[in-house]
Amino acid sequence: MNKIILSIVFTTLLIAYIVIDIAFNDELWDISKSFAISMQKTIPLFEQLFYEFFSDIVIIPPIAAFYCFVYDDNKLNALLYLSVVITSVTTNEILKNIYHQARPYMIEPEIRSLKCNSDYGKPSGHSQNSIVMLMLMPVLLFPSIRQLRRHRIQVEFQDNNEKKEQQTGYTIYSEKNSELGNSQYQVNTNLQSKCKIAMKVILIIFIFLSIVLTGISRIFLGVHSLGQVLLGWVWGLYITLMYIFVIHASLREYILNLVNPRRSRLEEMNHIIPMAFFLLIILLGLALGLLKLNSLYYYDQNDMSKWVARINECNSTHYTKESPQILYNSCFQFTGVGALITGLLVGAVLAQGSYEEGLFNKWKKKLSTEYHLKRFFLLIIPFVILIPFLFISSNSVVLQLICKILPLCFGAGFIVNGAFPYLLRRFNLQIPGDFLFFCQRKQFVEEQSQDSLYQQIKEYNDQYQIKL
Repeated sequence: MNKIILSIVFTTLLIAYIVIDIAFNDELWDISKSFAISMQKTIPLFEQLFYEFFSDIVIIPPIAAFYCFVYDDNKLNALLYLSVVITSVTTNEILKNIYHQARPYMIEPEIRSLKCNSDYGKPSGHSQNSIVMLMLMPVLLFPSIRQLRRHRIQVEFQDNNEKKEQQTGYTIYSEKNSELGNSQYQVNTNLQSKCKIAMKVILIIFIFLSIVLTGISRIFLGVHSLGQVLLGWVWGLYITLMYIFVIHASLREYILNLVNPRRSRLEEMNHIIPMAFFLLIILLGLALGLLKLNSLYYYDQNDMSKWVARINECNSTHYTKESPQILYNSCFQFTGVGALITGLLVGAVLAQGSYEEGLFNKWKKKLSTEYHLKRFFLLIIPFVILIPFLFISSNSVVLQLICKILPLCFGAGFIVNGAFPYLLRRFNLQIPGDFLFFCQRKQFVEEQSQDSLYQQIKEYNDQYQIKL
């Protein structure tokens, strides 16, 4: 019930702001115009580089998610993080074709275009996605890092005690030693707590400043108005809060139950593939409908000609309104990024493995650099198959979507959750704790009578420990 109430509250606040945005759209545009012109009066190189950095800071969180998936225990959260980000991206492209509002540099001759984005501007994709990416990092990715730090401290403390015992050959217990040990432990704990609080404060300040400066940088570069940035922030905050407080816990528990090695629930996964394709078809159908509305009904031809002319001037191109790279066509084709989630789901169902957190980091530290490199190349090499799709080009935006965007995105998701686990099994490079880990009978010295996947993992762990 609490989740339903939260959903209603968040949605009501979103609708309230949408109404405010519609009512004050012209006023926000005028304020933004004056602000952008004043910022662009003098453009020192350092200032431009500074704003361009924060404009492109959104590439950092996906790299952190990739690291967590490949080298850390936090694999499921990394995949969930990627899925939420992709959801935000596709939502933004849909919203842009609903609002169909041009960027400031396309309309206002006084505003210079320091970036040449050629799709619509409302809501700001950078502002929306920066909130989703940066606010979800400490929620989905950083908890694993904090746990690893706490675990390492506990291990070091225990190792120090064991070393002291080994030096004497026996342990002397006394009230004095106990008090000294507890006092030292308490001092270390207090210091660690203070450091942890300081790191949290620094992290919060960095996230807040990054979000704000990302929005300001888009206004400075001439590619967004204040209203577009604010609407992007509101939508990003809505997606983030809905996921954290309403969706995350239930979704994570559901997935962990499906891949729980203690019970087989493969029959429950049979509906996931048709459901994934059904949702993708709905998404593409909505995007196609908005494409037709934009191309047939929404525009004044004179306004469209001016926008296209400004885009061509900025990019030094010769686009027309039918070109796939601009305005509603660009928004339509990049809606296909949602196919990446479909690829993740299909790959996971076909791979049919298990997942247990807490095992991966235990074993990875014992592996050689060569072993890690082999695993990394098994993840990267299948992406070579997708390279030819990058060179596909067509004047039809629908063909561009079908022949380029969908294969690239679906293929990337399928490789991560389907091909990669299979290749790890095929070349015997699995590590206990891998996402969709699966043990094969041939890996054991003796044939076991039990069919439980959990029992196989325990046996594999024993074999693995002996081998190391």
